Amino acid sequence: MVVCSIESDVCEQERLSCRARKLLNQEIEFISNICFGDPNAESDILDSGDIGSHKAPFDETRPAGSSGSSTTISRLCNAEVLSAVEERVLFRRLNYLKFKANQHRSQLDPEWVTENELDLIEQLLHQAELVRDEILRRNMRLIVSIVKKCTTTGVSFDELFSDGCLTLLKAIDKFDYSRGFRFSTYAYHAISNYAYRKIANRRKERAKYKQLPPERSMEEAGAVKNPLMGTAAWDELSELLNESIHTLDEREQLIVKSRFALGKHRK
Repeated sequence: MVVCSIESDVCEQERLSCRARKLLNQEIEFISNICFGDPNAESDILDSGDIGSHKAPFDETRPAGSSGSSTTISRLCNAEVLSAVEERVLFRRLNYLKFKANQHRSQLDPEWVTENELDLIEQLLHQAELVRDEILRRNMRLIVSIVKKCTTTGVSFDELFSDGCLTLLKAIDKFDYSRGFRFSTYAYHAISNYAYRKIANRRKERAKYKQLPPERSMEEAGAVKNPLMGTAAWDELSELLNESIHTLDEREQLIVKSRFALGKHRK
């Protein structure tokens, strides 16, 4: 019985050590502020009142009879836009929670860690995620308004919307509320600049493949075959590409065929 108890304790400590190492390897990005060191910072920041439901932006149940991404997006855009005061409250809370999580994490010893220590850090990070999701949810309308203006035949609404969400999340992590600027202004420039760059790059891609006639384009593509690759290896690669190329759209298929001289274009 004693042996079993010791083995159980060892397994439990290994489990805790694994959790600790995972936390130590996790990046916690936050913008520090001098007010975080105040004696009353925790009560002032965390007890400053709730804003919104702190519900994740994508966990809403789709109403019966609705279909398509447009219905989902329209629901997401129903959230009220944050005021300047609300932005400050949420960003201060977000960064303080990460600051505290990082502070507690810096004191971790994977070999002697307790479950309470790990639970505290994970709970702080979870609360920070909820605040981050609330900021994202309340700025969905901004993403949609920008994407609608930027959508072209070369870049779809869904593609730009997805990129806009990722850009907004990065902007949330890097925004310094203490500088006095509105986050909505900061996010607008970040999302717009990314969208315009993507559209410009896509147009360059399309222009590049329109410059040469198809026959010459395919001939030049055949010339790029790797001279270091043997015939058997090249044939095997071509077969694999031919098997999976149907999963690509027309433009992507043209690019792959041009690059690897597949099918009737192969020399």
